[in-house]
Amino acid sequence: MTKPLLSLRGLDVSYHLDGDVYAALRDIGLAVGPGEIVGVVGESGCGKSTLAAALLRLLPDNAEIEGGEAWLKSRDLLKLGEEDLRRMRGRDIAMIFQDPMQSLNPTFRIGSQMAEAWRSHQDRHARFADFHDQAVKALTSVGIADAAERLASYPHEFSGGMRQRISIATALLLEPAILVADEPTSALDVTLEAQILELLTKLREEHGTAIVYVSHDLGTVARLCDRVVVMYAGRVVEENDAVSLFDTPAHPYTRALVDCIPSRYRRGEALATIPGRVPSLSALPKGCAFAERCAMTRSICREEAPGFVARAGGGVRCHMHDPAKAEFWRVPGRPVTIAVPPVKASIREPEREPLIEARDVRKHFGGASGFIGKLLAGKSKPVRAIDGITLTIRRGEVLGLVGESGSGKTTLGEVMLRLQAATDGEITFAGRKLGQIPEKEFRRRVQMIFQEPHSSLSPRQRVGSILTEPYRIHGIAPKEQRSVDELLAMVGLSADLATKFPHQLSGGQARRIGIARALALKPDFIVADEPTAGLDVSAASAILNLMRDLQQELGLTFLIITHNINLIAYMAHRIAVMYLGQIVEIGPTEAVFDRPAHPYSAGLLSLSSQIDPHDRTRGRLLVPGEIPSPRNPPPGCRFHTRCVHARERCLSEMPILDSAGDDHQVACHLWRHILQEKP
Repeated sequence: MTKPLLSLRGLDVSYHLDGDVYAALRDIGLAVGPGEIVGVVGESGCGKSTLAAALLRLLPDNAEIEGGEAWLKSRDLLKLGEEDLRRMRGRDIAMIFQDPMQSLNPTFRIGSQMAEAWRSHQDRHARFADFHDQAVKALTSVGIADAAERLASYPHEFSGGMRQRISIATALLLEPAILVADEPTSALDVTLEAQILELLTKLREEHGTAIVYVSHDLGTVARLCDRVVVMYAGRVVEENDAVSLFDTPAHPYTRALVDCIPSRYRRGEALATIPGRVPSLSALPKGCAFAERCAMTRSICREEAPGFVARAGGGVRCHMHDPAKAEFWRVPGRPVTIAVPPVKASIREPEREPLIEARDVRKHFGGASGFIGKLLAGKSKPVRAIDGITLTIRRGEVLGLVGESGSGKTTLGEVMLRLQAATDGEITFAGRKLGQIPEKEFRRRVQMIFQEPHSSLSPRQRVGSILTEPYRIHGIAPKEQRSVDELLAMVGLSADLATKFPHQLSGGQARRIGIARALALKPDFIVADEPTAGLDVSAASAILNLMRDLQQELGLTFLIITHNINLIAYMAHRIAVMYLGQIVEIGPTEAVFDRPAHPYSAGLLSLSSQIDPHDRTRGRLLVPGEIPSPRNPPPGCRFHTRCVHARERCLSEMPILDSAGDDHQVACHLWRHILQEKP
């Protein structure tokens, strides 16, 4: 590597809270060369975001930089005064935050906010015309159409992906040498995520911009980054080029993270999980911080903290790779292995009997009818969240429902559970129309696992009370109830959690409590809305293993709503792809993955974050633009405005679901032509 643009040496950062000292970063070393993209990965609580904030000296008041150096362009950032630091921020180093709505002021126009960042680095003779030209150029470079006019818009007038682009354009306004991106795509759909990643790659190629990319998405990091730094409990435990690190991870923690990733190639296997959690940074163990969670732990690991052993391309912090400690790891006649062989967990096949059927179901929001509707003359059109869906879910089946935000996935799940009333159409459950099933009976037989686990748990009740609440509501006799201990054991939690309040639970624990509550009444059908959203890879794999085991043991029927393609590939018997209120393709998982017949399905599947650092362009079919408004969907095929295959017929005639093989259906005029083009 050429002379580093950014170089950290021995960086130490601590937080002071309630009399305790939390060692957030210890002895951090990092070098970033011009035009290089360096990924920083690890679980929550490992210090990734603290590192990102420390690079720009944006730490909170209770944080203290206790030592180290951070050199940028021959100047130590840690020793700069406030005025010099202000001049370097934005001009030499800039940051893209995780949530663009928190970095954009909702009360100011986009142009005003960009102008403020620009003026802070200009002299008093700077001309507004110069800013305007640069701002339009920056917005155009990140794909904002009609950039000159959009400078007068407010943040709420843009989608999430567009707001993130504006944040990037603002950061690029002064052409900084290095960008720090803290989870810049974590809240975006796979299509918008791909567009942002393409943009970052373009910045590197055209402007030589260096990037520090913080993320817990290993697939994205493998695809985007040149080198990867793995952090655990405030320390760097491994560093290497992306290909070497993912091909042959040296640290047991890195190997465990990689083994947690679900994919279609691991169907029938139980995912690896990392037991326990990251230790408290206020009471780190004497030896290796990962020792209590590591399958390779020996006595020396608990007694002595490992040093960082330099290797080609980086290094590793592990006794196993320390030449002075190598004897501790040698087992006569057996090679050293890190990963435990996966355990087979066969998928229970569904029955052929339909459990829930939807026929031409529609759900529209808003709009006006009668005299008011005539008066407005089309100015108050309804939002067509669901617009003519026919779907059957079989008993014991796991059906995956995928699509971008705004496609209507969650609304469909809520309509099936009678949490929302359908505007039109018919839904039957076990052969009976929903309206004919008594409310109390129906609520016993269906349940929902909500996307945000903590928000769905009462903060005023202890876990034991939350789990038994369904019994009290439905008047279940004690002899028919599962005990709290039994429910907790069913989801792999210890009995002592029964006395905890929700705020005392981790995200993974709260998610498991939500699942246990859903199972209390022994339901037939469960809708799981983004069941692993916001979780670290280990916690997410534990949830997937749990859902897989429950489906196998109890024969549960699941509708899993998500934009995580890997999750669906691992879990589902069938996949339904939804776009703008309609299902555009549905079929067995293997058929849809091997022969996606709809251009939208092919685009979504190609963007799944498989760990493949060798080929970063394989199969990437970027879906251009953004999903249109469901208030005013395009005529004809609703995907034609973004489809590279669109023909004249697509602009006026809406396609219907057509058979593309055994149990495989697609709504596309050109699906036969598209399949013929595939190698």
